[in-house]
Amino acid sequence: MTEADPDLHAPIRSQQDLLDRWTTLMGELGFSRRSLWFAVVDPDRRLVSPITQIADIPPSAEPDKVAALLTMTGARLAEVGPDASIAFLLSRPGYGGMDAADRSWARLLASTARYLRVPIETIHLATDDTLTAFAPDDLAA
Repeated sequence: MTEADPDLHAPIRSQQDLLDRWTTLMGELGFSRRSLWFAVVDPDRRLVSPITQIADIPPSAEPDKVAALLTMTGARLAEVGPDASIAFLLSRPGYGGMDAADRSWARLLASTARYLRVPIETIHLATDDTLTAFAPDDLAA
């Protein structure tokens, strides 16, 4: 990823645009540890630097830590302006699509964001061979 990449600064107008942005940011897939990445999407629908990585997250999300993260990111959104949101991507080693731990993480992020009224974008997952979005059905309990 380079900040000079023009695609990174284009407005995100659709789910496909966000998927494309994460694809550009992640580059060649392959991960040695589980991480949570996030970025602010500004009111003009552009990603705001920096993209933040929390490395070595546990397989099971911890509600208190997720709430603290969303409280912090919500405060950041207030600085950016109305209609800003947060984009999240989970990454982990391994092949194939989502597993139960991935869905649990995404569910907790989404439900905590709703509870705290922090606007978020569709959550994504990157594994060693796949980058995909969590669908609403994936987030159902």
